[in-house]
Amino acid sequence: MTKDRLKIRHISVDFGEHVFLSNGVPVKIDPKALEVLQLLVENAGQVVTADAFMDQVWKDKPSAPEVVTSAIARLRKVFKKSGISDELIVTVPKLGYRLELPQASAEPESAAIAPDEMRRQKLPWFSAALVLALLISLAFNLYQGFRQPASINLNGIGEADVKPAPESEVTRIYILRHTEQTDWESEDPGLSGAGIARANYWKTVLQHVEFERIFTTDFTRNIQTADILASDSGLELEYYYPLSFDVLKFLNTIRGQQVLIIGHSNTIPDMINRLIGETRYPPMSHLDYEQLFLITIGKDGDTISTQLHIETPFSSAEHAAQ
Repeated sequence: MTKDRLKIRHISVDFGEHVFLSNGVPVKIDPKALEVLQLLVENAGQVVTADAFMDQVWKDKPSAPEVVTSAIARLRKVFKKSGISDELIVTVPKLGYRLELPQASAEPESAAIAPDEMRRQKLPWFSAALVLALLISLAFNLYQGFRQPASINLNGIGEADVKPAPESEVTRIYILRHTEQTDWESEDPGLSGAGIARANYWKTVLQHVEFERIFTTDFTRNIQTADILASDSGLELEYYYPLSFDVLKFLNTIRGQQVLIIGHSNTIPDMINRLIGETRYPPMSHLDYEQLFLITIGKDGDTISTQLHIETPFSSAEHAAQ
């Protein structure tokens, strides 16, 4: 690694040429995010403050501090989509961010196999057919699971399904939609000025809630919303996928915790209905950004769900141009 180049396994970055490659294939990434990554590389292992990013990356264009959070979110998403599961960019609460490069792992070279040996190692045709049949069966089961998402009654879950809870254990699930996006035409738009303002407003509304985990989908607008809400907590974002959302597994995972989920207008009502075990919440409008949902689950499985309409002290139009 040099200050002009970065190599992590199958990822290669040339900052001078503004090129990000994954397995030799160019990956789309915006220039500002690349500059943020370069500054992290130049200071690998050390904390880079938000002020340092603003002074060096956005020195020619005064911006709100949230642009740093947004750029970090985009970088994390690019690395994740490129197959790097390590948490390379670490949030240091109230200080900034630090790049932690993974230890280089030397992969042993495979021993050369002579042609005769290769022929002896070939699977018989029936073994190959068996493998194919197993793969088809697995794919069918997964497809069936996605087509028929679980709908449960929390009061009806037995001990075999849910781990027993301590006497004082209560689970609280806060659910918000991502805030306003820049446009409706882009494949994966980020937050608009109004969206950044509203996310900061939600942060103020929820400032006294001590979240233990924050979940988001991997869309840029959701990640940016979650990053703003998590910016003072030091929590790393956790990703979920609505189509494969496993209610029982999720409830077991968060038992007794306070968590926040950032979702979408077309997925939140269904998710809540599945979590509470009844069809109570109708579809949301795609223009509705003012709903906060809270699900409280007692130690005995009793569930209370609340929908709060919280009007922000500004309109989206006031911030649309920011």
